[in-house]
Amino acid sequence: MARTDDLIAVGERRVRERLARLERARDAFAARPLAEVVAAVARACERWRDPMDPHRRDGEEALAAHWRVPAAAIAEVLDGAFGTWTRSALADWIELEIGALPVLEDFAPLGGVRRRAHGPRLLAVIAARGVPTTIVGDLLAGLLLKAPVWVKPASGADDLAARFADTVADCDPGLGAAIEVSSWRTGSETETAVLAAADTIVATGGTETIAAMRGEIAPDQRVILHGPRLSAAILTKEALAGAGDETIAALARDTAFAGQMGCLSPVVAYVEAAPRDVADLLGPVQAACAGRWPCPPRLEAPPAERAAYAEWQALAGVEAAAGVGGPWVGETGDAWSVQVRGAAPPAPPAIPRLLILAPVERAETAAALCAERRGTIACVGIEGPPRRIAELARTLGAAGVERVTRLGRMQNPPVAWRRDGRPTLADLVRWVDWET
Repeated sequence: MARTDDLIAVGERRVRERLARLERARDAFAARPLAEVVAAVARACERWRDPMDPHRRDGEEALAAHWRVPAAAIAEVLDGAFGTWTRSALADWIELEIGALPVLEDFAPLGGVRRRAHGPRLLAVIAARGVPTTIVGDLLAGLLLKAPVWVKPASGADDLAARFADTVADCDPGLGAAIEVSSWRTGSETETAVLAAADTIVATGGTETIAAMRGEIAPDQRVILHGPRLSAAILTKEALAGAGDETIAALARDTAFAGQMGCLSPVVAYVEAAPRDVADLLGPVQAACAGRWPCPPRLEAPPAERAAYAEWQALAGVEAAAGVGGPWVGETGDAWSVQVRGAAPPAPPAIPRLLILAPVERAETAAALCAERRGTIACVGIEGPPRRIAELARTLGAAGVERVTRLGRMQNPPVAWRRDGRPTLADLVRWVDWET
């Protein structure tokens, strides 16, 4: 199983051998009860919840070295995902989206006819660099539908997918044979062969990647594309008047999770307060983020990031001098930057690990701003009393926001959360109706 640090395009013969192995695994899948498959997947996840498991320990150390952060920061990311992937939660996920487990094994009465659901014959998962566990979630979705999966990690990504696949093979060799984790070069024979063999493709990436994928879709293929998404936070006046330190800690937990690399990390926090009061939050928020994800300072970052930071710093200085922009913290000796700016729709940060604090008179303003980015807002985390959260949730939902939760819980969606506002497993199955 190829690792992401030495992934190369393999020869045509080797690709065909790997595809043939996945096809044999698919045939073996068909004869296995789904409950048995769920149990095997759950055992592999359970091992990654155990901090003393050798696979978990080695993986934690490797990911900490890759991301250049303490192992404790990686442990939080791993626990956040694997902690939800329990046997009962995985079984409930299937039943919630598809129905009782037997419909994936044989025809069953459903909706007045007899119906059966079929998983993909081969699922190709094309990942983007981001939260390490996202790609594992896509892999799990395929396995739970008794589908073999070819996973293509992002260039420069960590090797969590390959490590987890090793754990699956250790727990259940038959299930492990249904996973291939290796990459390919764009336009290579490997890419052509794998995409031609896959009847279902799940791709995550930026606008250019998604546009390119649309050009590769065959008429008989099902393709689920996860394009760019952003998230935001709302801090109500009630939250700031109460446990302010807890509110800042919750904001930092959601923002700094996995270095703000995922779509569920807020890029802007709308704060119901006067601008001068919001400015007082700059230092505490920056310190809290640095404490959650203590990566090296920007002066040790790759050249592209250092150049982007220098450009942002210069622009922020000009805007502040002109009275257009607000104050900010975060020099080259820091890893995190926080800036006060006027309220605007959520937008991709100019540099990594940048959070905007936007003063607003009323939190409802945030809903109107999110509506301007309809279809791109993955989540909004709110800190405030239940009554206000309920009111804002209805307004945000109408504005196109896909998920609303309490601040501090943005990075812990339930197993069956609607990513991009759509079901995950249900989008992957093909239904057959038998009208008796």
